[in-house]
Amino acid sequence: MSDLLLPEQGARPWLPAGNVSPIETLNEYDIPLAGLIEQGGTNYLFACLLGEMEDANIWAYARVDAPEIAYLRSLVDDQLSAAIDEVLTNRMLIVAMAGDYELDDWMRIDAGIEGPVGLAGRFLDLMEQRIEERRREVQALERQKELTSR
Repeated sequence: MSDLLLPEQGARPWLPAGNVSPIETLNEYDIPLAGLIEQGGTNYLFACLLGEMEDANIWAYARVDAPEIAYLRSLVDDQLSAAIDEVLTNRMLIVAMAGDYELDDWMRIDAGIEGPVGLAGRFLDLMEQRIEERRREVQALERQKELTSR
């Protein structure tokens, strides 16, 4: 199994695939905002990075080990929030965008120390680059279509 979560299109961000099992919700407000899940025998932390109360939001998923899980479970409020931020630094993550609480798109990101808002911003920049690259590819295909139809 991959070290990184394998999400599915249309899944809820707090249960990002049909083969994901919930372990524990660490923070919630109407919906789970941070918690622990399991996929294929591997445990992950999920956390909403941005847009908790919006129609569109950004989520991160990080593999966690038993000591990290125990540490997260021992904390509340600001300490928990700081620990979640710490778990989301200096490691490979899956960062995803959701609309109406359904996953739309995601990518692997090697997180640094930028924190949740910085990470969300970098994700949006990378998504914008991906979209622009696809637009250029579509334009190139349209030009080929025009050449072959002459």
